[in-house]
Amino acid sequence: MDDFLQDKPKKPKGSAVVFHGHRRLFVLVFAVAVLLQCVSFVQMQISNYHQALVQNFKLVLALTQPVDNPSLVALGDSLSSKEDITAVKLFSPQDAFEALKAKNERLTQALVVLGYEQMPAYFEVKLTNRAINNIRPFVQNLASEYPQLAPKYSPEQARLAFYSGLGLRTLNLGIVFALVLFFAFMFMVEAYPMRGKGHLGSAVVSALVAGLLSLGFFALLTYPTGFLMPVLQHFTSVERQLGILVFCGLFGWTLSKWQKF
Repeated sequence: MDDFLQDKPKKPKGSAVVFHGHRRLFVLVFAVAVLLQCVSFVQMQISNYHQALVQNFKLVLALTQPVDNPSLVALGDSLSSKEDITAVKLFSPQDAFEALKAKNERLTQALVVLGYEQMPAYFEVKLTNRAINNIRPFVQNLASEYPQLAPKYSPEQARLAFYSGLGLRTLNLGIVFALVLFFAFMFMVEAYPMRGKGHLGSAVVSALVAGLLSLGFFALLTYPTGFLMPVLQHFTSVERQLGILVFCGLFGWTLSKWQKF
């Protein structure tokens, strides 16, 4: 009777596993991979815009007084010898008239009617990125050295080139700093021996699948309809995707060894 009334010890219930370790790791790596895709997209776009702004920036130096051909050649050679000038192209009055006619034929017809078909010669100058970032003092120095030339340029384009370059350098430094911290974290995890049973293989596979799915997910965000391949070339490259996959694999390996997912 006493044995019957005595409370029997209850068997401990095992905790139910709702999400297995590799699934939790997959969600975490997938979130990081999507962020990496966003950073890669922004970095590539800013880089393309900055290069286009720098390559298309032109400084026009118009002659304020008539100059003979030998003097024009001498001026062109002198400008070409400058350190921050990459290219110099001379447009004669006839070349300048034809270039304006190709851009705006109505305007050239009005100039002909008014009697201004003889346009002044000018030099079209391309500059280095350093000169564009300091365009105002650079132009002032040129104007003081060549008083017979009137400089014309787009201040807004120079400003956009400067700030896009500044944003690109800041973003690149942030990426490098984040990668250094990640490899430091990976080294700290690898410095200690792993205890207990791990699932490194499944962790790496889950992380690589997360990296691949992040590419598809971000491609759908960027271009929901139509052909994806032409658009993919504008926001990513094979090298970038391979780098993201390598990062995801190392990240999954490190997380699995750190927390034993």
